[in-house]
Amino acid sequence: MGSCTLTASRLLFEGCGRLGLELSERQLGALEAHIEYIAKWNRRVNLTAILDAEQMVVRHVLDSLAIVPYIRGQRLLDIGSGGGFPGLPLAITRTDIETVLLDSSKKKIEFLGHVVSRLELNNVKAVHGRIEDYRPAGPFHTLAARAVGSLERVLQQSQALCQAGSRLLVMKGKNPEPEIRNLALEQVRELSIVELQVPYLNAGRSLVVIEF
Repeated sequence: MGSCTLTASRLLFEGCGRLGLELSERQLGALEAHIEYIAKWNRRVNLTAILDAEQMVVRHVLDSLAIVPYIRGQRLLDIGSGGGFPGLPLAITRTDIETVLLDSSKKKIEFLGHVVSRLELNNVKAVHGRIEDYRPAGPFHTLAARAVGSLERVLQQSQALCQAGSRLLVMKGKNPEPEIRNLALEQVRELSIVELQVPYLNAGRSLVVIEF
């Protein structure tokens, strides 16, 4: 099982259960393989500062999967995907959704393309580009962002890709309210903050849900 230890595998299985996710062996294997690929590529491409497999499961995979209930529609955009979070775990879990992983780093897109190909994820596409320049053929129903800078910047840069009914999910730490006070919300129909419960994570996590 490579770099994904038995403890990491148990954390993944039990953590998914705590999140109410019933995944197949193939899906769990794909989530583990994603971690193993990160470990192999991390020396060549700076994907994460977290090198421990158990911590990767908790801080990356389970953290990403905590937002599954908030996905809307059939097309998902992961803004600044990096090592593939939250987009790849979401796509592995929700195979019915077409997912695009967008990142401005060619090396990271090369990594993501490799993982998508090796895991035969037919519902996923890795795209090299900046969010402010990206103009897809069709609209996205859900846009997700994790660890990509300020809430204000994410909102400004992603609004061009949103339409009426789109939902922007921005993952944040314990208290995002100071950032929200500075937002220009003219195009926003509704904004709410959800406290995320990430299994085994001893840190506050929240999700800013923006409806257009």
